[in-house]
Amino acid sequence: MTKLPFNENIYRILLSAPVKTANYTRAEILSNGQIFQASLYTKTQVFHKNLQKDEVPAFVEEHLGNTFSQYTAWDGQREYSAKITKKVKMLTTSKPSQKPPELASNNFNRQKNHIIQEGAKIPALVEMGVFSKTYKIVMYDKFQQINRFLELLWDETKTLAPGTMINIIDFGCGKSYLTFLVYHYFVEIRGLEANICGLDLNEDVIKTCQAAAEKYGHKSLTFRLGDIGKQAAPPLEQWGKPGSFNIIISLHACDTATDHALANAVKWEADLICAVPCCQHELRNQMKPRNMQIFSEYGIIEERIASLATDAIRAKILEHMGYKAQIIEFTDMGHTPKNLLIRARRATANPKALGQVQKAIEEFGFRPTLMQLLGIY
Repeated sequence: MTKLPFNENIYRILLSAPVKTANYTRAEILSNGQIFQASLYTKTQVFHKNLQKDEVPAFVEEHLGNTFSQYTAWDGQREYSAKITKKVKMLTTSKPSQKPPELASNNFNRQKNHIIQEGAKIPALVEMGVFSKTYKIVMYDKFQQINRFLELLWDETKTLAPGTMINIIDFGCGKSYLTFLVYHYFVEIRGLEANICGLDLNEDVIKTCQAAAEKYGHKSLTFRLGDIGKQAAPPLEQWGKPGSFNIIISLHACDTATDHALANAVKWEADLICAVPCCQHELRNQMKPRNMQIFSEYGIIEERIASLATDAIRAKILEHMGYKAQIIEFTDMGHTPKNLLIRARRATANPKALGQVQKAIEEFGFRPTLMQLLGIY
């Protein structure tokens, strides 16, 4: 087989054209000058892995032919391509690159007006791989996502009085990139008293995050093992105290786990809800249109209609329950395919909201979990 075109100046690699048995749709490998970050994409998720320069060729060779059949790379001067044919031969080409490809996820060095900037001394993010030991960005997609989330939080909290106590519960916190940055934002940048609890089902993740919080002296940041759907009361003693502002956040909770997070937020009278849903399968499995069969004749259309309907219904239910809801583009599709955020602030109930939900239910036969959890039926 022909040798893979690779040199030490290559800063971006794209693996595409997945084989029929592949679990991934594409892969992207980016360099910030010190380390490479490999991102493997499925239809709904992205998985990151940090690589040293000498590990990149082996990573590519592992996936080229087995997972993907197309390889494209750029070094700033030339564009290199390789394709695996049906006869398992590698065809390679090279041509001058007039202009390096401009992707938001590629430019590690560009300083935007982020709340958190590259170089910020946040040791926990070094430990989690978002920053290098010299506080350079390594996981750029994750860096973009959490900055955008902070911007959306700032929009709704910028007018809070200086002495306000902030209470935050992060449902499904996972590795807690977001949780640590939210803590840093409110405590270190805003100078507010903030009590934050991350909740997750993964015991190892919770132990790791709690150890990191203790290591860096974050006394009001805690992590607990818990199931979103079985949480009877807020895991923060300060929740709801006079003079406090209470926030529920949920980033990529899968399928109906988002509904449980929203239901708890409503029951516990959260002042602000920020949820980025993921994997909205429930309504697609129920979707049986009465009059609009066109939306269920094509699989990809049915999937997207059901996904959008899920979040629209959630937002309207929140409006019915006394919140002013918005659905906002969370970040660029290039960073994550799940890029809509439901943001809801306590306000007055919308008397028309439930009627709009009922019309959608009647047309498509939906039985939304959130309605059941809130006892609206």
